[in-house]
Amino acid sequence: MKEDRMKIENQITANKLVGLEYDFVIAQLCVLNNKPYEDMKIALDNLIDMGTYRLRGEVLEAGVVIKTAKGKKAINTNVEPDLVEEAYAMLAKKDNKARKKLIRVQGTIDMTRSGYAFLIPFEDNIEDIFISEKDLKGAKNNDKVIVETRPNSTRRMEGKVIHILERGQEKIVGTINLSKKCAYVSPDDVKFGTDIYIPLNKTNNANQGDKVVVQITKYYNNAKQCPDGEVIEVLGQPDKIGTLVLGILRNYDLYEFFPEKVKEVAKAVEQEVDLKKHGHRLDFTSHMCFTIDGEDSRDLDDAISLEVNKAGNRVLGVHIADVGEYVRLNSVIDKEAFKRGTSVYFPNLVLPMLPRELSNGICSLNENVNRLALSCFIEYDKSGNVIGYDIKESVIRSKKRFTYTTVQAILEGNDRVKAEHKEFVPVLLEMDALAHQLMKRRKAEGYIEFNIPEVQIYLDDLGGVDHIEKRMQDDSHKLIEAFMVAANEVVAKHYRTKKLPFVYRIHETPDGEKMENFLRLVRKFGVTANINPDKIAPLQLQKILNEVKGKDCEYAVNKICLRSMQKAKYSPDCLGHYGLALTYYAHFTSPIRRYPDLTIHRIIKEDLHGNLEGNNLVEYKRFVQSSSLNSSAREVLAEKAERDVDDLYKAYYMSDKVGQEFDAVVSSVTKFGVYVALENTVEGLVSLTDIPGTYEYIEDDHLLKGVDSFYIGKKVKVRLINVNVPERQIDFVLV
Repeated sequence: MKEDRMKIENQITANKLVGLEYDFVIAQLCVLNNKPYEDMKIALDNLIDMGTYRLRGEVLEAGVVIKTAKGKKAINTNVEPDLVEEAYAMLAKKDNKARKKLIRVQGTIDMTRSGYAFLIPFEDNIEDIFISEKDLKGAKNNDKVIVETRPNSTRRMEGKVIHILERGQEKIVGTINLSKKCAYVSPDDVKFGTDIYIPLNKTNNANQGDKVVVQITKYYNNAKQCPDGEVIEVLGQPDKIGTLVLGILRNYDLYEFFPEKVKEVAKAVEQEVDLKKHGHRLDFTSHMCFTIDGEDSRDLDDAISLEVNKAGNRVLGVHIADVGEYVRLNSVIDKEAFKRGTSVYFPNLVLPMLPRELSNGICSLNENVNRLALSCFIEYDKSGNVIGYDIKESVIRSKKRFTYTTVQAILEGNDRVKAEHKEFVPVLLEMDALAHQLMKRRKAEGYIEFNIPEVQIYLDDLGGVDHIEKRMQDDSHKLIEAFMVAANEVVAKHYRTKKLPFVYRIHETPDGEKMENFLRLVRKFGVTANINPDKIAPLQLQKILNEVKGKDCEYAVNKICLRSMQKAKYSPDCLGHYGLALTYYAHFTSPIRRYPDLTIHRIIKEDLHGNLEGNNLVEYKRFVQSSSLNSSAREVLAEKAERDVDDLYKAYYMSDKVGQEFDAVVSSVTKFGVYVALENTVEGLVSLTDIPGTYEYIEDDHLLKGVDSFYIGKKVKVRLINVNVPERQIDFVLV
């Protein structure tokens, strides 16, 4: 317990949480420790009770501590407030004088392959600080540290580590090497810098060369001394693709199984809906509604319906699985769902946020079974304008489990498929017409439509890669997207108007400097872009993307544009969604696989029952903060893991094609070479050392200039010369 208290004190110090609001401090601790709000609230309250900290109003301050007769710490309630303020002022003056002589900065270590590192400061207004290998003092990649800084002759900030606040990695994936006296594990992450010492009785029966997961048991401040550890999981031989995939998962602390307690609770959940128990809900079971998903989807969390009311208006129903009815706040399943934050999708498996008894069972809107839902009904006039809406708890019964392929065939007029589903054809065609109206309106308002095809990796029966292809968005996909966005917007606007606590999906305005660089690039392709980069509107960006449509540079320009924008995230503040050109937006439609959706479902249900008041309202105000922060962090982690696994499979797919030639397009230019993209989206490097002649790298123009010129969008022919599957590296040369 003492170690836990010290850890939290260090986190509060390292992240400069003193002086911030009580609720926000707890939310930050939730993210740092991957624990629910209540756990972190208790931990912080204990430190306040001990006198380590105190509250002035809602703001956390350092505690005024004295010794009691028994030697325990307590808050000195007899200290006059004025004297306390005076003492704080004196300390501040001393601290300011010390800072002039010596600057100390807190941040996170970012190691390089060469052994030196950079400190990424917690404060945004401080630039990264260079740290030489000898000045790391045993600090490793991702450690949170305090660095003492000093200017050098080039005025570049350099520093040395003087204190390690918190170790960044407790578990490491690597390859084990056995000897007669001991074992060592070489980490997959070369940034870690050293091997890990393993006693022979702590190898978990791993064989020579196995890929393993190591728990670090002891770190040393001496940079040359290896940390101690023990093997907690043996993943298998590293020449197998399945082992490499598991290695990536464990690097991100992702697991395909649930804790036993979670599984026990999940198995006890009833798998049928008794209508008699839900008489207060809207009974929609006799109405036509259905799901549209991919062929391999198992968690069906949204169904749709479309009817014409007495006024002749179309009423769109978006029916979302009522996961909140089964996963109550702070329950065993909820705590695990909060920890995971999102489902993670790979070519060979899915890591669900919820146990399969819920995600594929009682919560999934499967065909011809009763299911609990939250339904958003939106009424549209003939022009596609919203003239009313309603949000209700409901019971639905999906009449059909459609796939995108089948719906697309119906929309394209395939007579055979239409005949097989003739009772659904009229409503699907009417849905398609409404979806086109909604999309036309969205585009007119500035919705940015990126042309970056998703990659579909198909595996064979042995776990190898059969083929890779682009997955294009057709009308069946766009239909579902249009309806989900519509429901998300309506729900977000409703709860913003009511000023209740909520989790919003936000996408902030792009950074002006990044936009200026992007505009400079597209001008090289003849695009007219006389636009203020600090005030660029979504509609202006879409116009640029339209101008490059069909050109060789289209794919690269779309990717660079996307990278130049802010990252969408979750927030308790309604700040709008730039990319969708919407003032109000939230994620309401996927509570089976996204925790923020589950969070707002609970709020909606509490509001519908009139329970969102008093202490309950206060608790949700606090909870949306931690849910937003944690969900954003987990989403970023999931995306990185998915990208790494996709890159692994792409390398594996190309590994038997060395020597073959391919048509490609230059996708990016660097000072060390050019990256090229094949038609199937596989990318690799043509190293500058393999290009004959002398070249100059012109960064602002994204150009290598010499005997030939290499620029984004240039068509080239390349030969594959090397593939390193574990490192996910693919190398080409020009033909």
